[in-house]
Amino acid sequence: MLVVAEPGDPHDSEVHSAEPEAALESTFHYSYRCLQTGRDLYHRNIRRILDMCFPDVPFDEQMRRTWKTESVLCSAAKEGGAVPRMVETACRQRFLDRQLDLFPGAVVVALGSKATKRLRGRTFLSASAAAPPGCNFRGARESWERIADAVRTGAITKE
Repeated sequence: MLVVAEPGDPHDSEVHSAEPEAALESTFHYSYRCLQTGRDLYHRNIRRILDMCFPDVPFDEQMRRTWKTESVLCSAAKEGGAVPRMVETACRQRFLDRQLDLFPGAVVVALGSKATKRLRGRTFLSASAAAPPGCNFRGARESWERIADAVRTGAITKE
């Protein structure tokens, strides 16, 4: 289970229906295609992590083995910026904790410092963000390799 910070700004070409059910389906398909094709650095890094965890496994099967979610479901006012604490708390209680509870025994990974902070109190592995600037920091790739080790062994080791 990969937990990232919050949604980034939409791509310039990204458009979805105003009708809720159609918007949800459209958003899912668009996001899936972005991961599949490596639309930008973030998506390429998520693919890199999936390839490390599930080498020689086709993308569709990798995705069947992975739950990816946001620690906060609302975008920050400025991409990459802060989200009000009240929003973090509400999203954790209403959505994130419920998703985590669906997968007892899963290897849960916080990608980046914001996701790490928002998962406090749970058992998880902390790794570098897949999006800039965190993905550009020294040790990012090594942290992603630790994810693959945890997936292979089913255990999270404390450093």
